[in-house]
Amino acid sequence: MSKETISRERLEAPPGTIYAETILEPSHLFMLEHYFSPLASTNKAWTVMLVETGIVDEDRGAALLDAILDLEAAGPEAIGDFDPRYEYFYSHVERFLTERVGEEIAGEINIARTRPEPLTRLLLRSRLLDLCDALAGFCGNLLTLAEREADTVMPQWTHFQPAQISTLGHYLVGIENLLARDFDRLRAAYRTTNRCTLGCGALAGTSYPIDRQLVSDLLGFDGFQENTIDCVAAADYVLETATATAGLMVSLSRLCQDLWIWHTEEFGFIEIGDDYAGSSSMMPQKKNAYVFEFVRARAAHAIGDAAAALGTLRAANFQDLKDVEEEVVTPVVRSLDEAARALRLLDGSIRSMQINRELMLEHARRSFATATELAAAIHRRGGLSYRTAHRVVANLVLRASRLGRDARNVDLALLNESARDLLGHELEIDEDTFRKALDPVAFVAAHAVTGGPAPNAVRESVASARATLDERKRAVEDDRAALADAAAELAARVARLRERVAAE
Repeated sequence: MSKETISRERLEAPPGTIYAETILEPSHLFMLEHYFSPLASTNKAWTVMLVETGIVDEDRGAALLDAILDLEAAGPEAIGDFDPRYEYFYSHVERFLTERVGEEIAGEINIARTRPEPLTRLLLRSRLLDLCDALAGFCGNLLTLAEREADTVMPQWTHFQPAQISTLGHYLVGIENLLARDFDRLRAAYRTTNRCTLGCGALAGTSYPIDRQLVSDLLGFDGFQENTIDCVAAADYVLETATATAGLMVSLSRLCQDLWIWHTEEFGFIEIGDDYAGSSSMMPQKKNAYVFEFVRARAAHAIGDAAAALGTLRAANFQDLKDVEEEVVTPVVRSLDEAARALRLLDGSIRSMQINRELMLEHARRSFATATELAAAIHRRGGLSYRTAHRVVANLVLRASRLGRDARNVDLALLNESARDLLGHELEIDEDTFRKALDPVAFVAAHAVTGGPAPNAVRESVASARATLDERKRAVEDDRAALADAAAELAARVARLRERVAAE
């Protein structure tokens, strides 16, 4: 090996300054930040496999492991500054190993193996588990708030027009259910990601008698990706991670849009704590709910990052390319980081939130969002179809609108005016039934269908969602335990090999 370069014998000149500054150094710095620990683990597992299959003898394997452990203990700083003579992050690592044990031993790490590694898979699976943990915590807090606000009556909207009456608890359970499906999509991305690609060679595998399953087990993968071209060419797990993360951020942005509007003076339903709010440099009266704006914007970033990942692989040849092994990765890592920060920010701001329950109820009382229950009450009295009852109530709302009245100051007499005009007779409905139908609290209590807004139904939904959330959390804990068990097994095999050689 030349002391000036590694694996560059085919070329007659070192990397040029522009190529090094624009391509090599940024790539090196990204990998140094994100791939140092994954590469150390991969190198240990690969070395153990080479020894246990008899491809490399124990003395060489133990010496190589000593050098790998030295580097792991020293940390990323031991790699030193980027040196264009060594081009890649992997080559900088190999340089360190070579300085410790010489090329004859350090070079064995390359047997049956090219630079494309499962390092991105190791990185993304860790970030996915972290994001699942953060999301589970946020969902748990939403359910706690939903249970507390199961009786908090408020209007809800369709097409941003008052539609029906609900409760804040009912709304929050709906948001949690949406986020729970995002959780499942992140878990599905984890399953796709957690497949080992070691043993694929450059694309055709190897003629050495390697044990792909052993390496997969030692690194905590669910199994190995079988087809060796698929290993280096597909990268669909990156796309799945990107789209699942973008989907989560879209869900969070929709929650933020509602909360942002409810935080306005015009609504006044909620107010976040001062420690999550911003002020104005000019207008002294302002308390800005910037948190919700930030999360909405980061959702746009996540959509852009997913589009960047998809676009990077669009029409890329089905082979190992820089598009596949590097360029598709950076936007997805950025997206995962932003999603984790958004969850932390949103979780804190919601826990700081004060809720104006009286104002929510007042909005519900003055809206005609109870109109469906009035139509149902007329229908249940008999003699009219629901569609006819619907027409009568719609006419009542029209009359009230023309008179400048809201739902608080209409009466049975006005309803019967509509009935006489449309039907030629008054309705068989009494004042008490009329008032109860328009009462938002009674409306909510009557809508006790499973999954509906009645307080008991909301509490049942919360209990069901908590049970499912607990199952999801246990699944993540099981994945973490499996990774910890694999790491312990790898450490034990490394230790036994070194002890055997030391004892000889």
